[in-house]
Amino acid sequence: MQNIIKTSNNPSIKYFLWIILFSLIFAQGTFSQSLRDFELKNIRFNGNDTFSDSDLKSILASQETPWWFWKFLNSFTNFGEEPVYFDTSKVRIDKSAIVSFYNAHGFFLTQVTNEIEVDSANKYITLLYNIVEGKSARFGSYNLNGFDDMPEWLYNNMISQINSIDSTKRYSQLEVQNSIDNIILYLANHGYLFGDYDSTIIMMDTLLQRANIDLYFTLQDLYTISEIRIDKDGIGANEISNDLIEEIADLRKDQLYSQQQIDRSQFRLFRTGLFTALDIDPVVSEAQYSRVPLLIKARIGTLNEISPEIKADNQNNSFNTGLGINYIRKNFLGDARKLTLSLSTRIIDLPNFSISNIFQKSEDRDESFQGDIEAVIRVEQPFLFGRPILSTSETYYRGLTIINQTGVEFGASQKFDFEMPGYTFITLLRPSLNIDFTDYTFDQPDQNLSANISSTTPGLGVELASTKTDDLFFPAEGYSLYLNPEIAQSKTRLKLTGIESGDSTGTTYFYRVQASIAYYLRLIDDKSSVFAVKLRSGYIQTLSGEYELIPPTKTFFAGGSNSVRGWRARELVPKDQVEYFGITPQNQIRGGTFLLEGSFELRQKLSETFGFALFTDYGNTWNSYKNILISEIAVATGFGFRVYTPIAPFRLDFGVKLYNPEDKKNIFGKKFFNNLEIHFGIGEAF
Repeated sequence: MQNIIKTSNNPSIKYFLWIILFSLIFAQGTFSQSLRDFELKNIRFNGNDTFSDSDLKSILASQETPWWFWKFLNSFTNFGEEPVYFDTSKVRIDKSAIVSFYNAHGFFLTQVTNEIEVDSANKYITLLYNIVEGKSARFGSYNLNGFDDMPEWLYNNMISQINSIDSTKRYSQLEVQNSIDNIILYLANHGYLFGDYDSTIIMMDTLLQRANIDLYFTLQDLYTISEIRIDKDGIGANEISNDLIEEIADLRKDQLYSQQQIDRSQFRLFRTGLFTALDIDPVVSEAQYSRVPLLIKARIGTLNEISPEIKADNQNNSFNTGLGINYIRKNFLGDARKLTLSLSTRIIDLPNFSISNIFQKSEDRDESFQGDIEAVIRVEQPFLFGRPILSTSETYYRGLTIINQTGVEFGASQKFDFEMPGYTFITLLRPSLNIDFTDYTFDQPDQNLSANISSTTPGLGVELASTKTDDLFFPAEGYSLYLNPEIAQSKTRLKLTGIESGDSTGTTYFYRVQASIAYYLRLIDDKSSVFAVKLRSGYIQTLSGEYELIPPTKTFFAGGSNSVRGWRARELVPKDQVEYFGITPQNQIRGGTFLLEGSFELRQKLSETFGFALFTDYGNTWNSYKNILISEIAVATGFGFRVYTPIAPFRLDFGVKLYNPEDKKNIFGKKFFNNLEIHFGIGEAF
């Protein structure tokens, strides 16, 4: 006989099951509710052999609670951060994000589980994600589709310019997207106004662990420009002709449509300073028969400006600040020329400036009293010989006091800034002609002697650069190369008064070369963590005449906010003094004829606004490359804070002398604060 029990008709069992169900729901709700009162102290990972914890944390919805100090600061101010509490609903999102992250990097079989560790006493939770990565796939075949109607020569040119997929590399969704972006950009720059990406098909070969890629695009017609239209308004609209705008833009009817050319034209127009708002766009609604009109919509501001300014710069590797006033006349004598007249005064090396110097007599001031007054006249012209070459003519006068010395510098320069296409290796080409006059006086009370050194130095130089970085203010990838060769003649005169007196002159010909390289490597995918390296060198060689005839302003200095940050600006100079016709002036402002310096820097963004950096700098100057000694290379280390603004990053760096070649001692043999230098700067150090 079979005993069949129907639970639906058994009241005791039915009630018992309901009680269990409600208990489980209540317990789960109570447990979840109670965990919401626990702060998420740590997020850990297990099994992530390929990617770091910081890589994975950057993609999670869950975030660790901040340091206690930030929570304390937040409790009574608008600064700091609020505590972060554990949220079970984010765990599922986190696991999905981790799997997606691994899939995007070629791991298509990744599995993720989680564990929760509860510290009831402190109300903390540790969240652990266990990851089974699985095998990664490399790139397989890579096929482009939709280009049947593109001319063969244009297709071959496109293939040669875009980055090809390396089949030896692990599959990366980012690399595929970069390839798509490059193709879309190429199409937009070569007449395909409506060229666009359609779709991607990825076929996974599980036997060979290969990801085969098929990319599909749509081309439509090849477009040329049918006409240029100009719509202008603003205060100065009647003073700027349409012909001038067209000439500066350099866009022509029947020209092949190119977004790159449009962007360059927009930049060229903005550079004149005539416009407060500017847009250049195709009139898509009127595109027909493979032709499209372009509309330049411009707002023109006032052509005369007078503006006071607060000056701040890092000239000569020191942070300098002061006040100035500018007058700007736009469209000066027509053709979009810009005339700038400026007058300013600055305190040099502000962090080390002693205010008490202001109230002292000149003979009682210490070496921290450094400053200058400067007047500049500058004329900029956007076109030269009918070509988009920015020509800058400038003349200047500067009176300055540096390290108990007074001097005058004045001169003129002519620079030609060639506009380089974006695809070329050289991105900056700027030849220049200049002539400089300097006149310095060095008082030597112990010898009852005053020395006056003046020089006249005409020269010819060129600045060359190749900058291939992903961001101007916070580069996370790429490199920057710089080369500045110059050749000059200098005629120098020494006049001595005091116990000894005399007047001597001499002439020298010399060349001067500066070169630098900077490389940037992102450490995590979101580019918030970057390792940067810099190497810089300079060399001066006389072709005839003696080294002492080279003007001090042409020699090299090290130390300061953009150099070796454990030393003050211009503090690292050669030990051996240069004689002028047998006389060695004391405390002279003179650097070396050979420079070697470099930096290693770890940059970390904590948010879009704040960040910090850890750095190690090294370098020095010598009066000949033959005098270089490893024991004379100064080494500094330190850390700094960063504030990122739309204008530029601002930084505060604390540099410590790790090794001082003056006394051959390292940091452990000295008092910490005696070894510390503080630098304020604008922009990254390199």
